[in-house]
Amino acid sequence: MAYGKPRTDPYLERLSAIQAEVAGIDMRLSALEAGYALDAGKVDAFVRSQVADRPARYEDFLTVEEIRAIAMRHKEALNRDVELDALDYGLAAACGVFGGLLDVFLVGVPSKDAATSVAGKASDDLFDSLVMGFARSLKDENGEPIWKPRPGKENSLASAIGALERHFKVGYDQATSSAIDGVIEHVSMSNHHSKSLSHYPDLFGLVASICNQFTDTSTFFDSGRGKIVIVAGTGNGIELVGDSLTAKVFAGTMNWLGHCMSDVAGSSGSKGRGAGLPLPLAEFFQLCNFGRFPNERGHWQSFATAMTEVYEQGYDLRHGVATSFPVMVNDLLVRAIYTLKRHFRDGVTWVRSLPRRESPELQRMVTVSVGSLCLVDLGHAAATSWGSWIKFFSSLNIAAWARFGLQGANELEMMANRETRNLLLTSEEMSDEWIRLLECSERLLK
Repeated sequence: MAYGKPRTDPYLERLSAIQAEVAGIDMRLSALEAGYALDAGKVDAFVRSQVADRPARYEDFLTVEEIRAIAMRHKEALNRDVELDALDYGLAAACGVFGGLLDVFLVGVPSKDAATSVAGKASDDLFDSLVMGFARSLKDENGEPIWKPRPGKENSLASAIGALERHFKVGYDQATSSAIDGVIEHVSMSNHHSKSLSHYPDLFGLVASICNQFTDTSTFFDSGRGKIVIVAGTGNGIELVGDSLTAKVFAGTMNWLGHCMSDVAGSSGSKGRGAGLPLPLAEFFQLCNFGRFPNERGHWQSFATAMTEVYEQGYDLRHGVATSFPVMVNDLLVRAIYTLKRHFRDGVTWVRSLPRRESPELQRMVTVSVGSLCLVDLGHAAATSWGSWIKFFSSLNIAAWARFGLQGANELEMMANRETRNLLLTSEEMSDEWIRLLECSERLLK
């Protein structure tokens, strides 16, 4: 391949003419050795026509060893800034496997009755403490605590949830299909949080909640049809407090937050764990009305319906937080190994050894480790589900897969930036090589 614009380069044009002349002489000499003579003019015309079809290249004047050396330098440039060896990749993969084992033995699968794993119980206890602490910190307009537990109920979660439910009333909290006149089927106490958009602890849930409070409506997912349905006239006279739009929006935001806190650890009448809040952004699963997944009874159901059953099995926000434990351990372990290896093996100072987000080596190690964790998680889910899609999805570590997706996007971004830098560096090297060849051709022609 010719670099630059070889047809306008006088040195390359003259080298091309020399190449044609040498080729013509070789043809005539070969003919003489065979015992016959060729017309010099016809041979030169033929050679020039061939050279015109295939212009001379600088590679034609390099040895095989020189071409290989240039190709090797360009190949190394493509991987510039990622200086990892087999030990780095092995340690990163080992961290991921260790995180996967933590996920298997400490997180396990969710439960709708009571947490059965170490991480699950710790997460449930954490949310119970947050709910009770939140209830204790609130006071009404008269400065009186909204939660006044009876003697002996000071540490009662149900009592704290009941106080929050009474204080933060909303009109979109229908718990059964009959409460919304059957507009949405299969709404029950165990899944109404996942069916109601306003119960999702994310920006979409907040916006839906404020709109529902302003318009006296409820927003539900009809997972059987993959649609969003707005049910009107369900507010029961609940109005937002405030004299201005800003004040009403603020009141609606605080009402949404307080109601979410009353639901995050189940309801006041729950048996066992109860149905907590769904995972953030999991509302998009309710729109996935496609696929054919058999349930426990052998009936086919869509992906949206399957994910609703996964939520009913206890895969709520509390279990989602529990799944983040092995992911955090994995990240910390990779960063610790990265720092120790750079300091003790590479001799880098402690300050320079500390992990930096922009370090391509660290990001590649994190990608490998999280990928290994996800492989262990996937294998565990496949081995323990026994053909049940509900058990399979329930066994997956959603935090690990979300982390893997984000890390993959970050890796692609860094790769694009790195390739851009490498392309510029390679272009500079090619320009230097170009100048060197020009100088060599000039000396040759002189």
